[in-house]
Amino acid sequence: MIRSLPLLLLSSALLAQQTTAPRPAEGPGTRPQDLVAQLAKSKVQVDLERATVSIPVRMNAPQNPIEFVLIHRMGKRHEAVLVTDVKASLIQGGLLLLGFREGRNATYKEKDPPPSREEIEKGADPLVVEPPKGMPVWFTVKYTDDAGKAHELAVEDLIVDLTTQRPLEDAQWIYLGGRMAPLYRNEPPVFVADYEGNLVSSIYFGSANHLVTIAHERAREDENFWIDEKVCPPPGTEMTLTIHAREPALVRERNARLAKERAAGAASRPGAPIQAPPPPSGGEPPRRDK
Repeated sequence: MIRSLPLLLLSSALLAQQTTAPRPAEGPGTRPQDLVAQLAKSKVQVDLERATVSIPVRMNAPQNPIEFVLIHRMGKRHEAVLVTDVKASLIQGGLLLLGFREGRNATYKEKDPPPSREEIEKGADPLVVEPPKGMPVWFTVKYTDDAGKAHELAVEDLIVDLTTQRPLEDAQWIYLGGRMAPLYRNEPPVFVADYEGNLVSSIYFGSANHLVTIAHERAREDENFWIDEKVCPPPGTEMTLTIHAREPALVRERNARLAKERAAGAASRPGAPIQAPPPPSGGEPPRRDK
């Protein structure tokens, strides 16, 4: 591992030296304060005292159900909530400075013995799903609207769960840490998220190339989550996404409020049930690559 890389960015230069989640090297120019200052030049704001990493993002206008909360601009725009110009490895560097350690992705295995055809037709699941495990993270967003009013929300407020007809609830975000792998045979490994551009998933994926995934009972369903157009600002709105290593008060208060609403049987919003947005004008929605 490189020991003399001054003021390293914890990006591809460091990542390429390791096959697991990279750790900051010790030595001249690699003190946490130096790394924080260097990351700030790439628009990654690390607050060691508050245990947060903040980056600039933009509100997206996805045409499909949500599969990603956050992507780089080269990622799957047609199914993502937020877009950033910051590379995955730089965000990874900030999270490593906060002490994050590699997690484990969701796994699947067939039930033994398998359910009968009749049981499956009645809704029995033929698979045993083990949710992802690892260090939890929380997300909040800030922006100012055209009238000059400041807003701060939990990222879940931007997402609708069609099953419950409510904002996304009971979701936990789990740090995975991305993955080093060669893009082509006989080539050196790279940090895959830098090339795929998909950073935070809202459903389960077989490969753990992204930095963070969701843990949720409906995370296997790829058409259940949509953006909430009543809450989201206009597409292109500049925002700040903050990743928290400790649960922020805003999220804690939101969860308590929604739990109280559920217990009281109160509707979270007036009006007709939430419906999935229609496909984009011009016919069928884009092909959903997996």
